[in-house]
Amino acid sequence: MEERKLLQSFLAKSQEGLPPRRMKDSYIEVLLPLGSQPELREKYLTVQNTVRFGRILEDLDSLGVLVCYMHTRIHSAKMSPLSIVTALVDKIDLCKKNLSPEQDIKFSGHVSWVGKTSMEVKMRMFQACICKSAHP
Repeated sequence: MEERKLLQSFLAKSQEGLPPRRMKDSYIEVLLPLGSQPELREKYLTVQNTVRFGRILEDLDSLGVLVCYMHTRIHSAKMSPLSIVTALVDKIDLCKKNLSPEQDIKFSGHVSWVGKTSMEVKMRMFQACICKSAHP
């Protein structure tokens, strides 16, 4: 608890005391190696051998928090004085009905808007399409 109290000294006294940040300062890409690491894949599979979408949502939530911490990072502090939580998910657009458990998934995200007590994070998830063509 004492350590948390010491972290308060790292907080800016006003909005003017905050360093300027750009969207690219918080940009991150992360690879979920489902295709290249079969031992990890097992943690993401259902009994029907499909990807557990709830697990993917957990990963997206964690990525959103990481993006926020990157945006608010104070280089001189070992820990962040902030507590970050997900308050709302506006929209999820799915371009594919099913994710392939044999292919890696790439996540990316960045802060897109910041207010005084909240921020918006945009994230994307991409999995390459394996196109199978039939030859006569």
